[in-house]
Amino acid sequence: MGTKINNRSVIGKTMDTIELFSFEGCPYAQRSRMMLVEKNIDCKMVEIDLKNRPNWFSKLAPLGKVPLLRHNGHVIYESRIINEYLEEVFPLPKLLPNNNIKRAITRFWVEYCDSYFMPALRKLNVKNRNKDYVKNCVSLAKVFNFIEDEAFSKNSTGPFLMGASVTLADIQFMPFIERFSCYEELWGVKVPSNCDQFNNWVSVMKTRDSYRMTCKPHSYHLKRYTAFTNN
Repeated sequence: MGTKINNRSVIGKTMDTIELFSFEGCPYAQRSRMMLVEKNIDCKMVEIDLKNRPNWFSKLAPLGKVPLLRHNGHVIYESRIINEYLEEVFPLPKLLPNNNIKRAITRFWVEYCDSYFMPALRKLNVKNRNKDYVKNCVSLAKVFNFIEDEAFSKNSTGPFLMGASVTLADIQFMPFIERFSCYEELWGVKVPSNCDQFNNWVSVMKTRDSYRMTCKPHSYHLKRYTAFTNN
């Protein structure tokens, strides 16, 4: 019997002992849950209440964060490292291209997500619109346009960031794209109207099992973002 992610079973292909310590509302943990589905890896899913972490988890996780992967007794943490580890240990289906240049470009987009896209989002995720609100909206629009121009407009082989096949880069972005509707509703930002290929990528990603089996509805995310804004 495979692990259940959002009440759907994943039939795994390995007998290794794999556990993912996760929290359903965490976008970082969702990255690794998506990776497990894309790889069709059987694992035990352990849900952690981040507001009431059990003592045993604090001993297991020195940073106190999810996701955390335990594989045959060895502990690995940070979603980006977990996903690269899973790619190396379970290489099929491949989520990094064979070509060295394309592998490097894939890693660039993974880095771009963490170093440019997410910081641009965080500047808007504030309790009150501050004096830099307009500037921050412009900065976020530039990030979307960069993705449109440098990823999608430069490949013609398929809908994903690297073309015809889903990669680690797509998984890196998607949990935060899922939550972007909250930014639209609460902070009035939108994907620029000229980013047609970006929007098509979002639509395609939403059809994948890895997304459908790990996503939460807009109402779930909105409740959490609203609580943060009002506190």
